[in-house]
Amino acid sequence: MNEDFYIALITGWLILFIFWFFIVVFIYVRKPLKSKLSNKLILYSFGMFLIILALLYLLGSPDSFLN
Repeated sequence: MNEDFYIALITGWLILFIFWFFIVVFIYVRKPLKSKLSNKLILYSFGMFLIILALLYLLGSPDSFLN
């Protein structure tokens, strides 16, 4: 049961990251007039997503070695 929850959590974060990526790229390409989307903000948001995804992966990895 724990393994199913872990796989669902990783899958959910990957899907969320893919949608977030397309939304940010779409806004960046359109460049609305009052957009506050800067390169720093893009890198920060992608970095946070990747850090959380890496933490989830690393927290689940030791569990498989203990079985």
